[in-house]
Amino acid sequence: MSVPAPVSLALAGSEADLVRRAKAGDGPALRALAERELPRVERLLGRILGPRRDFEDLVQSVFLELCRALPAFREESRFSTFVGGITVRVARRALRPSAFDARRAPLSDEDAASPEVGPEARVAAQERFRLLHAALDRLTPKKRVAFTLWALDGMSPEEIAELTEAPVHTVRSRIHAARHELMASPRVRALLEDR
Repeated sequence: MSVPAPVSLALAGSEADLVRRAKAGDGPALRALAERELPRVERLLGRILGPRRDFEDLVQSVFLELCRALPAFREESRFSTFVGGITVRVARRALRPSAFDARRAPLSDEDAASPEVGPEARVAAQERFRLLHAALDRLTPKKRVAFTLWALDGMSPEEIAELTEAPVHTVRSRIHAARHELMASPRVRALLEDR
């Protein structure tokens, strides 16, 4: 059995054409769409969940669910929004206490700083990273998702509402409540105000 040649993203055509072809069962078109969305999926999962041993499994779960849901995609929104919604749902499931607590990964030095940074700065960055994720762990999954997409990914409440299938006013309320809860801790408040 031969391995198919990689699809050149420059030659793959427009997103609408790729979606149409992928929905019709075209493997290279689906692969091209997945390659386009992979960095965003990894970024969203990483920001919502933090470091985890099962991170690669969760990324694969997103793309497995994408394959299952693709035939139902009505193309009424951007494909990236469709994939983002799937990513958020996978992250929410992973945030359930039993799954989340059992699979937390310890932080490594690479997570906190680049190799060019001195040891003191690396330890300080790692501690800030640990503190932020510990504070985020105390939020409910819905508040955590809304806050991290808003604060770390720079999404608007309207974009978050579309991804999470929640009303905009609910998303704004979750962001406000999460910020209030996080700011109640002087150490976390100092960390967030430094940003």
